[in-house]
Amino acid sequence: MSNANTYIGVDLHKKTCYITVMNGDGKIKKQTEISTDTDKVAKFFGKYQSASVAVESTLNWIPFYENLESIGCNVSLSNPLQTKAIAAARIKNDKVDSRILADLLRTNLLPTSFIQPRDIRDLKELVRQRMSFVQMRTQIKNRIHSVLFKNNLKHDFTNLYGKAGMSWLKDLKLRHIYRQELDWSLAALDKLDQLIDEISQKILAAAKDDFDCQLLMTIPGISYFTALVIKSEIGDISRFPNAKKLCSYAGLIPSTYASAEKVRYGRITKRGSKWLRKALIDSITSGSRHPSRLCFTYRRLKKDKGTGKAKVATARKLCGIIFAMLTDKQPFRQFTPVKQR
Repeated sequence: MSNANTYIGVDLHKKTCYITVMNGDGKIKKQTEISTDTDKVAKFFGKYQSASVAVESTLNWIPFYENLESIGCNVSLSNPLQTKAIAAARIKNDKVDSRILADLLRTNLLPTSFIQPRDIRDLKELVRQRMSFVQMRTQIKNRIHSVLFKNNLKHDFTNLYGKAGMSWLKDLKLRHIYRQELDWSLAALDKLDQLIDEISQKILAAAKDDFDCQLLMTIPGISYFTALVIKSEIGDISRFPNAKKLCSYAGLIPSTYASAEKVRYGRITKRGSKWLRKALIDSITSGSRHPSRLCFTYRRLKKDKGTGKAKVATARKLCGIIFAMLTDKQPFRQFTPVKQR
């Protein structure tokens, strides 16, 4: 029996999901709640192979999506903000939400989010794991500074975590509780350094094997890690019709308020990928130390607009350059005007 005209809406939660099965005429065939355990999901959806499934983007959508993908279902990922704007209801519960998702999918009105291929999702996991460990390392270093502050200790090291600084930290004479806390922090710091180095080697190898990353690394201020972050967030550049769409995905375009003949622009939207936006802005900070067209643009804007606005404006310009480079498969050229698209 074919399920081509079967539409399923799934209101997904951590432990359970509520499901509405609907036919092509909008008639509800089944509504039920099941566990999100892999085996139980596979057992239920095994009867609906080739059916169209809509699921809202939540924290645990990836394992659910991959499970349905392996079964053969056609899964669409709903954009939660746009779906809420289209189908806001006074009565809201799991049953209503799953029915709305199924109905929007059936009528081809479901606002969807792009689902990256599995290899790109794996790259995302790799770079975000490194970011997570780096944040943990920063927290540990802050704990060490806290111990020094509580003991009124100061140092003259340019880098406290260099060879001389680490030796000084290990030899400090402190009260037992503080010495114990410092030893634990140093042990955790050493382990995190090892893990970050290990992941960095994997990221470096992945960047060397990717042609797009090699192109991105020709831009001043973009390292192999930043290049892989940008690559993992953008994926296939052909899914963006123009540079403005890519800037919008990075959340670097200004919000717009238009009514009649009045148009007012506000702060940047910050919609889309925060990881891509952060990578682009960090690249401007790093690249400002190298003489290039982007560096001169940033310094000029910094004098007129201030540091924050200058970084955002230059990051948006960099985003357009990246679109042109990845589309044309050309390296960065220092003073060649970027083709307007």
